[in-house]
Amino acid sequence: MEKTPSYGQTRKRREEVTYAQIERAATDILKTGVRPTLEGLRTALGGGSPRTILDGLNRYWHDLGNQVAGSPDTLQRLPAAVADLAEGLWQRALSVATQAAQATSTEGEAQLSRLKNQLELRSHTLSQREVELDERLRARERTVKELEEHLRAAISMLSKRDATITGLESRLTASQQETEEYRQRLARVIQRAVTRQRRIPTTRVPKSKKAPRLPTRSPRKKPARKRSVKHR
Repeated sequence: MEKTPSYGQTRKRREEVTYAQIERAATDILKTGVRPTLEGLRTALGGGSPRTILDGLNRYWHDLGNQVAGSPDTLQRLPAAVADLAEGLWQRALSVATQAAQATSTEGEAQLSRLKNQLELRSHTLSQREVELDERLRARERTVKELEEHLRAAISMLSKRDATITGLESRLTASQQETEEYRQRLARVIQRAVTRQRRIPTTRVPKSKKAPRLPTRSPRKKPARKRSVKHR
């Protein structure tokens, strides 16, 4: 059974770019009047490690500066046309480098300004956020304080209600006991009355004789008066 190759083993690695290749590519680009850059060298070389190309480019500028500034006799031993071309390229390179430095400085200042604005905006946002959080915290503290006051009032009311309930229960118990005592006393009184009533002897009352009825007289009728007749 064949073993599957691990990741990266099947990839073909590109050979490292040499300084000689970097130097030739940079010189070719410089002859066209363009300042050699990392991207331009990678395009001309067809790739390569950015770190390796950047180190070679720095070395190229260093060597070129030493050749021009450190050995002025070198230009005198060269043909006039070549010396003029080299001097023109060097001046062009210095101009391009100066422009690039200025552009880089301007871009850096612009980036610094953008960062400063972003920091100010973020600082303002954080300040507003801090104020908002402080207000919310104070509101929450007020709410907690109000809830604590309501809770204390509710506890006080519950305590008073418990005391009232306890008093009512005590009064109810006393009333029940008093009612029970009254009932017992009433039962004893009724029992004594019943016992006393049972002890009293019963006697018959003699019937009373009826009185004779007297005869009643009929009222006399008065004689009618005669009416006298007057003669005319």
